Amino acid sequence: MKHKILFTILGFGVLSVVSVQAESVANVVDKGNEAYVGNQLKEALEQYQIAETELPESPELDYNIAGVLHQQGKYEEAVDRYSKALNSTDIDVEARAQYNLGGTHFRMGDYQKAIESYQKALTLNPDDMDAKYNLELSRKLLKEQMKPKDQQDDQKQQQQEKQQQDQQEQQQKQQEQEEQDQQSEQEKQQQQGEDAAQPEGQPEDKQKEEQQQQQQQVEEKQMSKENAERILNALKDDEQDVQKKIKRAIGGDYRGKDW
Repeated sequence: MKHKILFTILGFGVLSVVSVQAESVANVVDKGNEAYVGNQLKEALEQYQIAETELPESPELDYNIAGVLHQQGKYEEAVDRYSKALNSTDIDVEARAQYNLGGTHFRMGDYQKAIESYQKALTLNPDDMDAKYNLELSRKLLKEQMKPKDQQDDQKQQQQEKQQQDQQEQQQKQQEQEEQDQQSEQEKQQQQGEDAAQPEGQPEDKQKEEQQQQQQQVEEKQMSKENAERILNALKDDEQDVQKKIKRAIGGDYRGKDW
């Protein structure tokens, strides 16, 4: 947005007294312009107001004061001063006042009035590309602003529904996490209870291992006893068989051989 400071002052004819007055006002305006450029808005406004006491109802001073008020965010007061600056007989001053008046309306969100001011500024200065750009931007924003209320309500409802959906998803995730945590805690407590039921120093795996060893020992003893009985029985059978062979060798029916 352009807020150019005017360095021009009104002409006052050829009277020497008026010329002295004009020269004095010019110096004050120069000080105000320097303060404005240095962003010393309070000082700039004071200097312009001092000059205004000498030159009341000056469109140029109204323009400069409006620029300060705009920078200070006092838009309504700036609109009043820019409107007064439109009374200038200098077409350049009027064109710039229209442009900045449009900018102030734009800042206030009044796009319709901003459009009107930019159009007038372009009428006075058709080559002002900034005014053309701001005009189109104002038209676009005004179109958005004037959307049917039903469409705005639909957009608002869609936003609310999306927010509700996001909240529901978040709550569901939180509930699932809580259930998982609760289940993990129950499993942990159950495991601790099972461990407590086991004899001290005898974990479940170790107890099973000892039981298997004891069972194996019993089975080995039974197998040893069965083997021993089997061996004894086998020895008895062998002894009986040997005795039979001995009897046949000693007391058999052998009679010798005839020669």
